[in-house]
Amino acid sequence: MIDSFYAYLARIGFTDPPHALLTHMPIGLVTGALLFFLVAVIFGRKILVPTARHVSILAFVFLFPTILFGVLDWLHYFRGAMLLPIKVKMILAGAVLLIVGAGIILGSEVKVRTVPQLVLYALAFVGVVGLGYFGAKLVYGGRAEKGTAAEAPAGKEEAFASGSQLFAANCQACHPGGGNIIDPGLPLKSSKKLADPGSFTAFIRSPGGNMPSFGEELVSGSQAQDLYLYLTHQRW
Repeated sequence: MIDSFYAYLARIGFTDPPHALLTHMPIGLVTGALLFFLVAVIFGRKILVPTARHVSILAFVFLFPTILFGVLDWLHYFRGAMLLPIKVKMILAGAVLLIVGAGIILGSEVKVRTVPQLVLYALAFVGVVGLGYFGAKLVYGGRAEKGTAAEAPAGKEEAFASGSQLFAANCQACHPGGGNIIDPGLPLKSSKKLADPGSFTAFIRSPGGNMPSFGEELVSGSQAQDLYLYLTHQRW
């Protein structure tokens, strides 16, 4: 069911993780709430105290779809693997949700120099910064340098560049540096599935195990060839 949802998104031209689009909303709103409250405290602008609370309410609302799509992306792209950054993100997401909720409740009767309120805003901000940090670690941690045209066979520079982009969009999360974060004993760079283009294309269409399948709607036949070219000529 989850894979069908992502296949539908791919058919309408959306191939990015939905969670990535939503994360900016709660992060920006939590940051805004802290800044509004700091300005209220430093300059005595009491009018900004309810503004900070209203921004927190919006952050609280956006946290729910952001967490939901984060879980869906985790199940689809990582097949539910309990990696350390994911565990930390789960803890931080729950903590931020509780802290923002507590801040909203406390903010209904807050005074401009209420220390507990400022602490809650600051803790929520630290939490979203942590979420961003571990999210980046999950996507970019240990990644190899992106391949360059100089590494491509003569006359194949365009296909190599296309394969590089496909790898970054579809494979990088689980195979940084040609490895395999879900099953380290089966690194991509030495996989027998790279023996020839036909075997590779057949494998990504129906890989089995924890790896998601990549049908024609996600990776076309020509794109699969570009990806194979990149994988077999990339210097990990």
